[in-house]
Order: sequence, then structure tokens, then C-alpha cells
Amino acid sequence: MTTRSEVDAQPLVLLDGTLPNDEVHVWQVDLVAWDKHADSLLELLNTEERQRAARFKFPAPGNQFVISRALLRRALGCYLRIEPHDIHFRTTANGKPELAESRDLHFNLSHSEGVTLFALARHRQVGVDVERIRENADAMELAERFFSAKEVQWLRSQPQSEITSFFFSCWTAKEAYIKAQGEGLSLPLGSFGVLPVVKAGSSELHLEVYDDPEESSRWSMWKLELGPGLRAALAVEGVNCRVRVGKWPLPSARSA
Repeated sequence: MTTRSEVDAQPLVLLDGTLPNDEVHVWQVDLVAWDKHADSLLELLNTEERQRAARFKFPAPGNQFVISRALLRRALGCYLRIEPHDIHFRTTANGKPELAESRDLHFNLSHSEGVTLFALARHRQVGVDVERIRENADAMELAERFFSAKEVQWLRSQPQSEITSFFFSCWTAKEAYIKAQGEGLSLPLGSFGVLPVVKAGSSELHLEVYDDPEESSRWSMWKLELGPGLRAALAVEGVNCRVRVGKWPLPSARSA
């Protein structure tokens, strides 16, 4: 019998590169805390990444890119036991970034206003998504355009005051699966649904790929609790894994 473990109550504290095969690590980066260090982090990026950073018209998104990519390099370097600047990326045909060299480590990145998430696992594809709740979003109109009929029905059943929040919960779950699965925009949003598992205290999500039950059972999914105003979700290939979430270490004087 396969089981899908809950998100572990013991948070990640130490970034030591230890990642067992049955664990998934998710790191939450405070972009605001790292903002003044963006210039010094540029040295970790390669030429193409620096060129991309220079093309941003406004400082905020440019700094977000630099910080996210540089700290991702630090994380991957730690888990792979190599220097951050020795990390090389490639992009799949559907736009998913991955390590250029054939390695057992898989990762995914997402960012929203003020926050970045990294998800890392060995021998498992992963997808992660984070969104800041925007109260001005027309949640039901967007849901009717992009969600499956089951997801729309579920969203309509929620308290009116919570619909926007639940919309972003569902949206991040769908995005996390798309990113893990790797087909990108070629996968229709209405061809699958992701809804909460009805169990007290559970963070597990139920994936249903409507024309492929076997595909549904290949993945484990959870919502992630990151704090007020944020919604996030994680999709992981396979079952029987332990999800651990931690806050990326804040910058120190030597980070400058």
C-alpha cells in the first residue's frame, strides 16, 4: 500500500547538503532581506544570466532574478558538493530548467512579490509554486476560464469571504503539477484537477488527471503554509516521501 506522508513538522534549519532519497527540501527565501545584496550576488551568475539581469527595466524584478538565481546556485552547489559557479543549466523543450549534466538532483523554483521558493529532491521530479493573494482578482471569473468543472464547483462551495484565498490555493496547486510534470503550456488546465484531501489537519492535495488515472497516482501533492498572504503548493513524483520546509538563512556581513 502506498502512502503520502504529511509535510514534516520538523523544519529545515541547517543547509548542509544532506538530502536523503526519500526527502524533499523546500527553502523559502526572504527577497526583501537579500535585496541590498543583489549587486554582490551577481558574481555567482554566468554571462547569460548577467545579461538577462541587465535587461530588466526596473530594479525590483531585476534584483529578484539575481537573488533567486544566485541563491539557487548556492543551494544546488551545497547539495552537489560543487562551487555555485560550476552549476550549468539547460532548458527542456517545454521550457523547464534543469541541470545540464546528468545528475540525480532535481529542482524547481518559484517566486512572487517578496518571496522565492526552491524545491529539491533526488531521483524525483518536483514542481513548486507560490503566489501572494491579490484581493482585486476576480476569482470566480478566472476559475471559470481556467479551472476544471470539479474545481469550479468546489470553489463555489466555499464561504464567499474565502473564495479569493481558496482560488490562489487551487491555482498554485495546478501550477506546481504543471511545472513538475514538465509539459508547460501544452497541458490544458482543465484536463486535471487538484483539490484538498478532506482530512482534519491534512496538508495533502488530491490530483485527478481525468483521462489518465495512472498519471494521477504517480504524484504526491501538498499545500505549503508559508505565512499570511501567501499560498503555495508542491508536487513530487512518487510516494512515500518526507517533505521538509525551511527558511533560507538571512544574509550575514560576509554575504555582502
